[in-house]
Amino acid sequence: DKKRTKRSQKSSNLPKIFVINLRRDKEKWSKYKKDDRYIRFSACNGVEMSKENPYFDRLQIMWNAADRKKKCTAGILNSHMSIIKKIVNQKINQALVIEDEAVIDFKLLEKINLDKLPQDSIIYFGGTLHPPDTFKNKTWSHEETIKSFKRGINHIDTKKFRILGGHGYYFPKWEIAKDLLDKVDSKKKMRALDSEMVKLQRSGDIKYFYYPAISYLKMDDAKK
Repeated sequence: DKKRTKRSQKSSNLPKIFVINLRRDKEKWSKYKKDDRYIRFSACNGVEMSKENPYFDRLQIMWNAADRKKKCTAGILNSHMSIIKKIVNQKINQALVIEDEAVIDFKLLEKINLDKLPQDSIIYFGGTLHPPDTFKNKTWSHEETIKSFKRGINHIDTKKFRILGGHGYYFPKWEIAKDLLDKVDSKKKMRALDSEMVKLQRSGDIKYFYYPAISYLKMDDAKK
């Protein structure tokens, strides 16, 4: 019991970590089940919800995408928008959103003083680096790109790379989540949220990422 108390005291410095997880994906949730630092957020089942999903008609996706793919992508978008709305409505500060393929490096996270992190933007605690322009860019090198990164907070340089993936974005304050909601949810047509967030990287609204990643994909689960 003493051990438990000790960890709870330590955990008070941690952000609230929301994991987007479908009810039927019990297997993916099992890795978090015994760890109360993770908070489960029930994902929208895009296939079941189908066209009832308010994001289904708003989603901009490849014209030749299969119907199921569109429903799934709209479901993921709905899930992310719903957790962001919860953060705003409940005024939750220091909130980290991950998907259920990701795990947290708590040793690294516990060393970070969240109050000393920048407060004026979303911070990526995890994500995947991609070329700044197109996936087809053959001259871009991941190895070369990360050479310039320093430990801790880095600025996103959209001339050199962009960050995709929904497996680790952090809101220092609930107002930052509201800002994202105001900019993205007001659009008639939307892409997947990580693509919308790339636009905000380019406009200078999303400024930072943490290196090395605090939230990273557990590859076995990412393939499922």
